[in-house]
Amino acid sequence: MAERLPSTSFTLLSGLRDSGDHGAWQISWKRFHQIYHGPLLTIAASLYREHTGGVTPSQAVLEDIVSQVVVDLLTKKRFDPNRGRLRHYLRMLSNARIVDFLRKERLFAHQSINDEESEFGTQIPDETTDERAVFNQALLVSMIEDLKERIPLRHFEIFESVKLKQVPPAKVADDLGVHRRVIDNTVHKVMLHLREIAARPEYQEEYLS
Repeated sequence: MAERLPSTSFTLLSGLRDSGDHGAWQISWKRFHQIYHGPLLTIAASLYREHTGGVTPSQAVLEDIVSQVVVDLLTKKRFDPNRGRLRHYLRMLSNARIVDFLRKERLFAHQSINDEESEFGTQIPDETTDERAVFNQALLVSMIEDLKERIPLRHFEIFESVKLKQVPPAKVADDLGVHRRVIDNTVHKVMLHLREIAARPEYQEEYLS
């Protein structure tokens, strides 16, 4: 299955828009939701607060805005990877949807946005620390999912126990009835796989560059 996963944010998006293979579409959608749904909620909340002087939107409003952003992403002008990261394009779409919602509800805290501005011409606030943090968390989740597809289940379980659950390696060795060096060697090999995954284009270009 790992070979079918998209290798960049652009091929991921293409898989959602153009795939005639339902199975491949489901894989692309799962990956998109996994990486971007949480960050989109954080982006929407951050932009909403920025435009309203600190008002926190309801979860229902956020989910509705995110749903509209995803529709825009799949139906409007195509994302051009040569012009920037997908995460920045998503911020632009999110800002446009929030501006539209706040205009209708008359909830703007100030008049920095006027009716003459186009939705894509509206100035977008800078990315916040919270937004970057949630993208980094989504990155980790996505990398771990990739890792599970690439290594034996037993190796992943050892890695998960030692690195993610912080179980002492000696205890893991005792529980499995193996020598401590088996645990150490397994964790070392899995970490090498994880570094290889982190070097892939979708991570380097979308998150780390």
